Amino acid sequence: MNILNRSITVSKALLIQQKLVSILLAFSFAVYSSMTVSARAGSTDISHLDRGIMLMFQGQTSAGIEELEQAIALGTNQPEAYYYLSMGYSEKELWNGVVDTTDQMLKLLIDDIEALYAKGRAHFNLGQWESASKALKQVVNQDPFHVRAQKTLGKTQIKRQDFAGAIESLTSASELNPASTIIWYNLGMAYLNQREYKTATECFEKAIQLAPSFPQPHYGLGTALLRLGKREDGQKSMAQFQYLQKMTAEHERLSRLTQENSEDITAWSSLAHLSMETQNYPFAVRAFEQCVSLEPKNATHRLGLSRAFMELGLLVPARESLFKAIEIQPDEPILYNTLGSTYAMQGQIQQAIVAFQRAVDLNPSEPYYHLNLGKLHQQMGDQKTAEYHFSAYKELKNVTRGGVPK
Repeated sequence: MNILNRSITVSKALLIQQKLVSILLAFSFAVYSSMTVSARAGSTDISHLDRGIMLMFQGQTSAGIEELEQAIALGTNQPEAYYYLSMGYSEKELWNGVVDTTDQMLKLLIDDIEALYAKGRAHFNLGQWESASKALKQVVNQDPFHVRAQKTLGKTQIKRQDFAGAIESLTSASELNPASTIIWYNLGMAYLNQREYKTATECFEKAIQLAPSFPQPHYGLGTALLRLGKREDGQKSMAQFQYLQKMTAEHERLSRLTQENSEDITAWSSLAHLSMETQNYPFAVRAFEQCVSLEPKNATHRLGLSRAFMELGLLVPARESLFKAIEIQPDEPILYNTLGSTYAMQGQIQQAIVAFQRAVDLNPSEPYYHLNLGKLHQQMGDQKTAEYHFSAYKELKNVTRGGVPK
């Protein structure tokens, strides 16, 4: 199958369409917001509607829902009342409420795509597969480029064991959004259930490539490999799945602690390091930044932040974090070694040598500092100095030590 290499020119069309929709929505809301209070003040239900929408935009969902429910109870027939109320219910996972409000909205705006999609998604979350499929197919028939509907329809078809239909829907979704881990994972599951194990393997591998710390694709890959008779590789994937499951549970536990107490520095620090271990580098940046805000004089937090930035290829902010860490602990060698790595990654060899040399001066017994210097001097053609540091590395490496910084 050439599904992984298929042309994605349709995704460009989708992006253009999404931009146009965003512009139109922004314009519509601007026009709506610009209506004068005096023109609407005569109607109580409209006042509740205005307050409800304002509260929704301010993130006060529960209060917004109350105002919008009041507006509807007082007889408003404005489509936006049902639209924003369905959004609020969706955020609170009140799926029956979403179905009811989208039904009312569809009476006012027949075949409205977003109302149909919201209704289909609500039916999916309620486990009502047939109703979900019906609504989502209406969306796809009207707009084949609606990637969210294609994705949710594919998941619904898997639940209904319509694996051929799921493959068709999810293939379309993958062409529209080739960077979605969830789409590739579900497509892999559809092929797995069709006993097309080789193609399933390709899909799971793509999902893992996009999100290495997402556990489920590893399980799917392990299953497909085992059914292909690749026992050792299958068992490795299963072991990785079990490991990531444990890490995910720990991540959820630590996240709950930070939600209960946003100043729990121990939880934030553990969450940051766990995110690094599971290669969730964007979240690691966020967690380390929270650590820095809570303890701005802690150089270790800033070192961790710099490493997260480095993994994302963001070398300038990585250096900025290291410079601040060095201001706090000017005699900490690991900071200079990491700083040297940021320069080396950008080919700034002289700056890297200076930083690595500073690390060696502060801790000459660390073998890896010598190794880094040796490699750069060799690259610069200074073989004598390179050999000196390579010899130091080999000698020190044979010494029993408690731990080796990277």
